[in-house]
Amino acid sequence: YGHLMIMTDQDHDGSHIKGLLINFLHHFFPSLLKVPGFLVEFITPIIKATKGKQSHAFYTLPEYEAWKESLGGSTKGWGIKYYKGLGTSTAAEAKEYFA
Repeated sequence: YGHLMIMTDQDHDGSHIKGLLINFLHHFFPSLLKVPGFLVEFITPIIKATKGKQSHAFYTLPEYEAWKESLGGSTKGWGIKYYKGLGTSTAAEAKEYFA
């Protein structure tokens, strides 16, 4: 097949699991990590902010915090959805991820 895709949550636990998987590969199959494009990552937003037809997806907490600060520290009027895990996404959002 030629690739291994890591699909973990975007939170701290997901990052830890991702690190454990990479460490496992490095220890037992180091040559695989030398294959260009072998290891790929499926990323989803950790936070989405919506206001009317506007929508912003954030893939890291610092990215969200910087955006929030650009608004003066207030997200008043914005709907903020935190995605704890992949199961938090709706079917429509899942279709967007794979589009």
